[in-house]
Amino acid sequence: MKFTSIPEAYSSFREPLLYTFNTESTTPRDVELKIINRTTGEEIGRKRLYNVTTGEVDIAPYLRSAARTTLPSSIEECGEVSVGTTIKVVVEAEGVTSSSRNFIAATIDRDALFTLLTTQQRHRTMERDEFDLISYFTWPDIVVSFDVEFIGSGTDLITITPPSGGQRTVAVTARGREGVDTIRVSIKVDDQVQEEIEYDLMPNIRGSHRVAWLNTHRSPEVYTFPLRKSVLIEATRRHIESVWGREAAAVEGASELKLLSAYEPEHQLKALAEILHSPRVWLVEGLTVQDVMLTTDRVLLSPNEEMGIIEVDIRAAEEGVQLW
Repeated sequence: MKFTSIPEAYSSFREPLLYTFNTESTTPRDVELKIINRTTGEEIGRKRLYNVTTGEVDIAPYLRSAARTTLPSSIEECGEVSVGTTIKVVVEAEGVTSSSRNFIAATIDRDALFTLLTTQQRHRTMERDEFDLISYFTWPDIVVSFDVEFIGSGTDLITITPPSGGQRTVAVTARGREGVDTIRVSIKVDDQVQEEIEYDLMPNIRGSHRVAWLNTHRSPEVYTFPLRKSVLIEATRRHIESVWGREAAAVEGASELKLLSAYEPEHQLKALAEILHSPRVWLVEGLTVQDVMLTTDRVLLSPNEEMGIIEVDIRAAEEGVQLW
């Protein structure tokens, strides 16, 4: 028994990941393959092929279920955070184990040493106690560092250097820092600045809501919708029939928010429109998150380069739970 081919490291688990094998026997037999999370040792799934001497299995569907991209439960300071966009696996069959591979959510240009996995504009705004997330991909042995400069009544600089290699996410926040008006993030690759993202820190206006979603790279994005157009509250009273007559059994309710973006350029509007294709959406308040469901079916964008707005409708993902 041997594996004759396995996918390249850092391939996307949103595309086919084919493992092929040869039993090295002319007699057909049943072969069971196990997909193992190399980091935790847990079995992700298994596949049995019947009466074969050679075969192949696509493990991508198993990884898409196992590697569930999410937001951190809490962010207190700047630094790398785990959002579930990378999974390390091996495949086992008949006592033979394949080489381990890191697979990622994003589909990347394999010729690029570094790829920034954010689609929003580089000039952003957020509240001082809020956070933003910056995702990127780089190959092993490529050193990526984040110089985070806090500018206000004084200037302070910290440097974040995540481990090399893979799809990674860094959180940026001014939480716990007084007198900060601006955050400037310089992303360096092998000590050379490749990208800069700047944040204006200002209080949110009343009715604003911060929303997070997964972009086309399946990396998290966060944006503050400054306007709330309307709040829809639905309630349904359930009844049961009993020997004493018809009685109220429960009241089920749901609330829905219609949020409007600021006037944004075309590039930013297209980035916000990716929320429609996101498998998960969250409402973010300060450092805590709430799962929500997007009820918007489509977004209309202006075909020119003028400024415009985008509307989204959200409701709580769990029935009976109220939105913040």
